[in-house]
Amino acid sequence: MEAVFLLLFALVFYIIYRALKSEPESTPASKVEVSYHGKSYPFSEIKDDPNFPHVRSIHTKIRGVTYSNPDGANRQKIIKQWCREGDALYFAREPKNPVDPNAIQVRRVVCSDDADHPRLGEQLGYLSRELAEELAPNMDKRGFVLMGRIMNVTGGGYAESYGVNIQVEEYMPVREAEGALPATHHRKKPASHSKRKEEVTLPATGSTTTLS
Repeated sequence: MEAVFLLLFALVFYIIYRALKSEPESTPASKVEVSYHGKSYPFSEIKDDPNFPHVRSIHTKIRGVTYSNPDGANRQKIIKQWCREGDALYFAREPKNPVDPNAIQVRRVVCSDDADHPRLGEQLGYLSRELAEELAPNMDKRGFVLMGRIMNVTGGGYAESYGVNIQVEEYMPVREAEGALPATHHRKKPASHSKRKEEVTLPATGSTTTLS
């Protein structure tokens, strides 16, 4: 008799369990699909600008690519879907970062409806703490600007995160370069900071985009 009772109890428990599992779950805010910007702007399309002589190139990789952005955008999904060799990158200071006041964001540069007016895209991560410590003072005090390009995307295999190797291009304003570099020593035009702190003028276009 006791065995029959236990069997009936187990059957009722199973039926209740199945019923609960079949009910639709509410979708938490963190799982709401995030819309990403779109096609990357190629670094090769960024034109020369004698007002920003090229200083040096730095090979490194993006840090923090496994985290999400403040708006919920998943950096791994962005890298998988959009990032390719040759894509242009822009580096934005984040002086109010609670962990590192020298923090430098790595942002995509994306195409818009107007081919001559690219815009800032999603954040992919940060430069390393050590590199940011070296580069941030010149960005803050001397107006240096950083652009870059994706060299290659790594990983993405089974249970393996994507990584991004990049080349950072450092530029100084011509007022800083006078007397330090030949007038002809320049390469690609970087994005330059506008008078408004929350805006940035993108490469060789004159278009102004609000930093998000």
